[in-house]
Amino acid sequence: MSLLSLLVVLVVACVLIWAAKALMAAFGIGDPIRTVIYVLLVVIVVLWCASALGVLPSGPFLRLR
Repeated sequence: MSLLSLLVVLVVACVLIWAAKALMAAFGIGDPIRTVIYVLLVVIVVLWCASALGVLPSGPFLRLR
């Protein structure tokens, strides 16, 4: 994974978390559901990074290319 790809992953992850936070505040979603959404976002980002770094077997899981 190149440095540019890592930067893109970081920016996309930050935008997703920011958007989720803004939407949940706008719609008044409660804490239990908010926590579940944050955990799912973090799991997706971690799997995405692990797949891009080659830790997971190469497959169609969230590829940028």
